[in-house]
Amino acid sequence: MANSKYEYVKSFEVEDEVMPPNLIVVHIDGRDFRRFSEVHEFEKPNDEKALNLMNQCAMAVLEEYPDIVFSYGYGDEYSFVLKKTSKFYQRRSRFLLFFLFRIFSKNSLHV
Repeated sequence: MANSKYEYVKSFEVEDEVMPPNLIVVHIDGRDFRRFSEVHEFEKPNDEKALNLMNQCAMAVLEEYPDIVFSYGYGDEYSFVLKKTSKFYQRRSRFLLFFLFRIFSKNSLHV
């Protein structure tokens, strides 16, 4: 967008940097997971196919970005902890969430 008529859009951006040395934890929560479970006929409460899918999605995120040091999943929720020293996307929370969610959700399409 450099030197374009849309350059003004940057003026609306909000600085949302997570200041060092704070840990960054990105939490992803499945939206409408109940419907997704019904469509794919997952058994309640813990369908092995569903758990494997969520774990594969988390593994894809871990493989894509080595600054993640820890990941934890529970049901349709996953949390990712980044290194204190991470400079990924200049530690901007909005971009971190978007990036991790994109990788996670892209891999959930392989049901």
